[in-house]
Amino acid sequence: MSRTKSKGASKTSHDLKKKAFQLMGCAVLAEALDADEEDVLEDMYRRRSMEISQLRKRSARHRKFRRRQSWRSFQDKLTDRQFRRYFRMERGCFKLLCERIEENIGRSAFKSESYIRDLRCGRIANKGKYKMDFAQRKSTGGFISGEVKLALTLRLLAGGTYMDLALLYETGFTYSYTIFKDVVNNWINDNRLVNINGKDFLEDEEKMKEAVLEFARHSNGLFVGAIGALDGWLVKIGKPRRRSDKVQNPGSYFSRKGFFAVNVQVIVDKKKRVWYRAVQCRGAEHDSTAFKHSSIYKLLQEKWKGLLKKGYYIIGDSAYALRSYLMTPFDNAMHGTDECNFNFFHSSSRITVECAFGEIDMRWGILWKPLRFKLKQNIQIIDACLRLHNFIVDYREAQKQPTALDELERTVFGNDCARFYAVNPRLEHYGIVGGEDEIRRNAEGAEIDGRGRPFADETDSRDSGIQLRNDLRDEIKRRGYDRPRINWFRGENNRTLNTIY
Repeated sequence: MSRTKSKGASKTSHDLKKKAFQLMGCAVLAEALDADEEDVLEDMYRRRSMEISQLRKRSARHRKFRRRQSWRSFQDKLTDRQFRRYFRMERGCFKLLCERIEENIGRSAFKSESYIRDLRCGRIANKGKYKMDFAQRKSTGGFISGEVKLALTLRLLAGGTYMDLALLYETGFTYSYTIFKDVVNNWINDNRLVNINGKDFLEDEEKMKEAVLEFARHSNGLFVGAIGALDGWLVKIGKPRRRSDKVQNPGSYFSRKGFFAVNVQVIVDKKKRVWYRAVQCRGAEHDSTAFKHSSIYKLLQEKWKGLLKKGYYIIGDSAYALRSYLMTPFDNAMHGTDECNFNFFHSSSRITVECAFGEIDMRWGILWKPLRFKLKQNIQIIDACLRLHNFIVDYREAQKQPTALDELERTVFGNDCARFYAVNPRLEHYGIVGGEDEIRRNAEGAEIDGRGRPFADETDSRDSGIQLRNDLRDEIKRRGYDRPRINWFRGENNRTLNTIY
């Protein structure tokens, strides 16, 4: 031990060693420090450290060495149908997703198999990473590639179990969820990968014109000006905790459907692409209340006059209040009336958002049963499902895939969903449930009637919405469109409604 150190530093080192020996149970050595036998104790301390190091080395010999197969060899064993069923997307979409994530976070963070191969061959000058990879190869099999991490995350989102995936990909059981959370929070929920922003959409004239053309084309020109379809749906979660989730009243998340849920407000275009979502609403909230608490509501209230001049509006169901920017159906419309015809064609255009919910629900099996993570993580998982849905829609549109592939996708995912509920008969509520007609509650969970004196701006917007809806109703009548006289949803097929008219 050096004698040139200062008196204070020597005393500090003396105290630390004494405490270390006491923690190790070496009471004799601790007493020897008081006898000022520091040179002897220094040697004893070094020997003790060497013994601990030898014990660790012997323990490391019994550690399980993992021989991970490469991602390329694993995916080559799967057919195209199996790959789609495993990872809920086709090979080209998965490859593009890996490339986009690698561009966003960097090669060293993603650690693709090509990057690991270049690192080991010396084509990448990074001694620190090489030493880490060499140490892990000697102990646990080396780095886990970014493709495997993403594949594991997609399997968990598709409904797989972490224990089976840990055996399949040769990872630790608890480390599987560590990978899952990291990929969801830092890779998928990255605005550089998929950005869902309602404000940007409402300020992008080209996107709104494209949405208007799609809705007009699918409705034969009846709903010219529709830029999106709005609806709310309930995603089942476990009961929020007061302490860890910081929820004062967990009962405010208990929906009228009989389970704890998050009320998600979503607006989609005609291609089922989500351009706005609000995932923070409680399950007991009415759809209209949840919509009023969202940021898009305030933005629409500010822009409603400009949107009215352009003739732009969103289509919503009867759970929402009629506004110039939000077109809702007529209440209590009788069959055979002009209002009934309007409601039919209005529903035919609004059903796009229901189809989007169905696609998301069938694709991501993690939503088939309640999410039992922390509330914040549940919200991030729901957001990741929506972002991945948008990524797949964009890929599908870029590839111009025919309808046959969509039918194959529905068959594959629908069969998986049916099998899941066949072996889980005790689940009372399947998948995602619509949130309309909910009981309105305040922050404490008590029922409220939701009535109140509207602002003047809201009144003007409502009056303009009434006029716009009447004009659309009259246009449908002028063109001579009538709803089909065959009811396919009551009793036997081909049952007509002649007795009602």
